[in-house]
Amino acid sequence: MYPTTLLFIATLSLAAALDGNGPPASPAIDRPVLSGLFTSITLPTGQGGCSGTQEAILDIYPSSSGSTAPTVLHLPGGAYMNLVGDTVESAGQQYLDAGYTVAVLYYRLPRSATTTSWLVCSDPYEALDDVSSAMTHLLENAADYNVDADQIVLSGFSAGGHLASLYSSLCNARSSACPAGQVLHFPFMEKGSKIFCSEVGTAFNALQDYDECFPTVLVDEATPPTILYHAGGDPIVPTSEMTGFVSALGQQGTSYEYYEVLEGGGHYLVPFSQVAAVSDGVLDSSGDYASLIERALMLPNPSCVRCDDIATPWMEDNGKTCDATTWLITNKCVDDPQWVTNGYCRSSCYDAGRGYANEVCCPPPTPPSSCTECSDDATPWMENNAKKCATSPSSIETNCNENGWWVSNAYCQLSCFAAGRGYEGIDCCD
Repeated sequence: MYPTTLLFIATLSLAAALDGNGPPASPAIDRPVLSGLFTSITLPTGQGGCSGTQEAILDIYPSSSGSTAPTVLHLPGGAYMNLVGDTVESAGQQYLDAGYTVAVLYYRLPRSATTTSWLVCSDPYEALDDVSSAMTHLLENAADYNVDADQIVLSGFSAGGHLASLYSSLCNARSSACPAGQVLHFPFMEKGSKIFCSEVGTAFNALQDYDECFPTVLVDEATPPTILYHAGGDPIVPTSEMTGFVSALGQQGTSYEYYEVLEGGGHYLVPFSQVAAVSDGVLDSSGDYASLIERALMLPNPSCVRCDDIATPWMEDNGKTCDATTWLITNKCVDDPQWVTNGYCRSSCYDAGRGYANEVCCPPPTPPSSCTECSDDATPWMENNAKKCATSPSSIETNCNENGWWVSNAYCQLSCFAAGRGYEGIDCCD
């Protein structure tokens, strides 16, 4: 079925533009309208979500440049139980004003905002299917929307940040188009992973095994260039989740930039000048959040790609696998046009020195470290008295994990850990 297409003029209200006829059932609380003409697509992924009637909707705003432009696929947040439009109105408009083509995806949701919000009430992977469908639509209609097919960046917020990073890790395995970069704003990493790995109809909070849905574990050398923004005052996503993700990116050699607003802020976008202030001069204080998209496109691309090992039809019919058919690998691969066309046994061919043209396969990912790079930030009293955590043993002995103020601000994280008084869930690296 071809997607439903509606064209709107953004200066009209959505209801007026539709002349009283409601849009397809959208998961969003609201769908903000940005400046300029845009096209609204109901993606062909079907109905779903907790109501069973949600449909994924893609609002596309072509670049005002009139020519091909880098494109932002914007994934709003809302804890996977609603979609909030504030980041669309703010960052989304900034992307558009900077000359990007902007596509906003209202994906189907696996939680209910009105009843039993602690349960996963529909298949979370519907949201991944929606991202894949959105990418496909943008690529297949690139000329119509002024999309540069080689420069599509995912921009995710909260749950949308988890969705963006999970999609970037799984796009090859799902035979989907991968993005050129990702910009993650206070991503809902741990809880989002628990939601995705939970069975439909079950509570997600107590889930212990969620590595298959946890971007920190799934990071590899093919992870696209990543920009990460977070504020230390965020009450929903702790800084430790961000530092764990950053540690995994560094361990795999992924190009990234991490901007942590240390004081204040919350689970929202702070004034951009505060982000620029912690960037060591990389970002201009007079800029806006579109600058993070620019940074993602400036970072080095991965030096390798994720290679699958798809067996030929003959192998499947005879119970064979690529890594167990030495004769075929030796005599086929790059020498057989049918293998080249279908990309059979990419990993095994590459490992045998017979990989396909211009393709460097990534090695299996190194398991991420389970430890956290801990800070050792002094309390205000220490700073005022020229003290440091490491030289204040009495403070360490009487505070750390027994002082709620220290816990909430993660003061002396490393010194507390070294003294056997570390914060819950934090295992500091040596």
